[in-house]
Amino acid sequence: MQAPHLEQIKSAQLKISPYIRKTPLLPFDYLSLTTGKEIQLKCETFQKTGSFKIRGAANCILENLPQAKRAGVIAASAGNHAQGVAAICKFLGIRSTIVMPESTPPIKVRNTQGWGAEVQLFGKVYDDAFDHAIKLASSKGHVFIHPFRDTFVMAGQGTIALELTDDKAFGSVEAVVISVGGGGLITGCATVLKALRPDIKIYGVAAKNAPSTWKSFHEGSVIEEQVSHTLAEGVAAKKTDPQMLGFLKDHLTDFLALGEESIAHAISVLAEHGKMIVEGAGALPVAAILEGLIPEKRVTLILSGGNIDIPALSHVLHRGLVEQGRLIRLVVTVPDRPGGLHSYSQVLADKVANILQVFHRRSTAHTAIGEADVELDLETRGRDHTDEIITALKEHAFKIEALRTP
Repeated sequence: MQAPHLEQIKSAQLKISPYIRKTPLLPFDYLSLTTGKEIQLKCETFQKTGSFKIRGAANCILENLPQAKRAGVIAASAGNHAQGVAAICKFLGIRSTIVMPESTPPIKVRNTQGWGAEVQLFGKVYDDAFDHAIKLASSKGHVFIHPFRDTFVMAGQGTIALELTDDKAFGSVEAVVISVGGGGLITGCATVLKALRPDIKIYGVAAKNAPSTWKSFHEGSVIEEQVSHTLAEGVAAKKTDPQMLGFLKDHLTDFLALGEESIAHAISVLAEHGKMIVEGAGALPVAAILEGLIPEKRVTLILSGGNIDIPALSHVLHRGLVEQGRLIRLVVTVPDRPGGLHSYSQVLADKVANILQVFHRRSTAHTAIGEADVELDLETRGRDHTDEIITALKEHAFKIEALRTP
């Protein structure tokens, strides 16, 4: 495996342009105002299939087009790479097979099948699916499309940076922040950026729960690490390639790792203030800015994809409201008689607190005869508003037994 050179990436841009979407470079006003920086977002969330992966898949398949048309294409993936390969094959009229682990969420299986691919579920984890796909490629002559360890794949991903450097808005940007899993995206982009803007700073970002490449970068040798559950499953690589590691050491200003709370916060900020749905791996560059880890003022963040599962997004947004104090749970002791519920609900109405759920319990271990506990999930404007509500309840002689987050 070798990193692509600039001319290969320019050639890739010409080849894949009929099949991909040139994605916008947008200012992120909220983050700029709150950090004092000038923040831009390269929005691969708006790419066909919702991820940058189609770029590399398209370039690799087009480079191997005669064999691909004759024997078909195969890949192993549980997410964005699967859809990228399936989509470009549909556009080109090529048979595609995607091997996915048996644990792959049904929605991702259906999305991949929706692009016309044959999906085979094999093995408990991605490595099992990968090994099976390699065997099928060997026995049936399919063209195997690696998600990152391929020069043509990396060249396709590097077209993102060509679009950046061609955009007048990119101007005097001082730094670019890019998510790192296997390393194909950052290798392709760094090749372009360092060739055309040698002075620019390039930061890699990964998840602490998938630390293999990050640890390898800082310790100077390839380290294999088990992956823990992470919102940024798109960068959950167990091991990097030695040549890839050497390239990263030569081209990156620094390599950062973010925790799950930071990733969740970034997803919430993008949804609420950027009006964009971004998956965990795509939100990593924003998390690095929110944590104050990038010193440069004019910074471009590559949002690599937006394919987050709805249940995961719901959980993250709920958690964000809790952290901001906008969603709280109160346990209030009230008189167990007619009008008892109205008495406290009137206080809440006066304070403009929105009741989301109510649980009314009689005869608990700590309530007296004639009392009942009411457990309330409330939506408020924030911590100060919550304090006002609690004070008002206490002024009306209500006993607050507990204050917890829902």
